[in-house]
Amino acid sequence: QVKNPLPALTGKDSSEASRLYNINCAICHGADGKANGPLATKVGGVVNLTMDQFVKMTDGTMYHSIHYGKNNMGSYASQLSPRQRWQIIQYVRTLQPKGAAAAAPAAADSSMVAKK
Repeated sequence: QVKNPLPALTGKDSSEASRLYNINCAICHGADGKANGPLATKVGGVVNLTMDQFVKMTDGTMYHSIHYGKNNMGSYASQLSPRQRWQIIQYVRTLQPKGAAAAAPAAADSSMVAKK
């Protein structure tokens, strides 16, 4: 039930979210989120983030998966700050089909967002 505490991405933050996704996620999930990254076939079990189940996934659940890892994907807690994780989630939402059930950003909660 945790909502993304960041405001909508714009300008520099949008570019940073894209950069973070490309460095940390695209290697498996692909630049378009469709599980077609260079390691996807070698690792196996890479999910297509544009599928309905991930479109409907809450931001909090996605954050949990990035923080703790899930299946073959390890934790990114030591590589990404809380703020960076939320930015990546917002970026993933831009890859998903429009009209998606993406959770709207909520007011910032200082306990969940690390300062720059």
